[in-house]
Amino acid sequence: MSAKGFVRIDRRRGSKSLVPVWEGPEYPRCSAGIYDVRCNKLQGPQWLRNHRRWSLRLECNFLTEAGNVSGFLNLGDDPNRPRVGRQSNFYRLWCMVNGGPPKQRQTMSADVFLGKFFRVRIETATKNSKGLPMSEAEQYSKIVEFLECIGP
Repeated sequence: MSAKGFVRIDRRRGSKSLVPVWEGPEYPRCSAGIYDVRCNKLQGPQWLRNHRRWSLRLECNFLTEAGNVSGFLNLGDDPNRPRVGRQSNFYRLWCMVNGGPPKQRQTMSADVFLGKFFRVRIETATKNSKGLPMSEAEQYSKIVEFLECIGP
């Protein structure tokens, strides 16, 4: 039996060892700039131990070229549950998609982002979670700003 995320490799004379297999998301690279994208997948909210906060990942496909890019929204640092404030990017994006702020006690589901078209600003991530520089091979493109909702 192999552990999840590992594959068993046969070595000399019947001895076997476990080798890790990458199962995380792919974060490709593209040129920095303004792009039109469609949100097609959500990951989270999930607690990120390294960052000590909740995060939501929006995976988006480019409209004019092949590939995808992710945007990350901070959902607060309360370890018990995600929280959204008026100054957060999640709140701003949710209001943009819904045409206004939520009503008192209204749920703010991230599902409203699925299938929506956005104009976004993309940059290359060059530092890791500790603020240290990443090697060229580790760098990836990410959405740093959702400029506007351009479609249904």
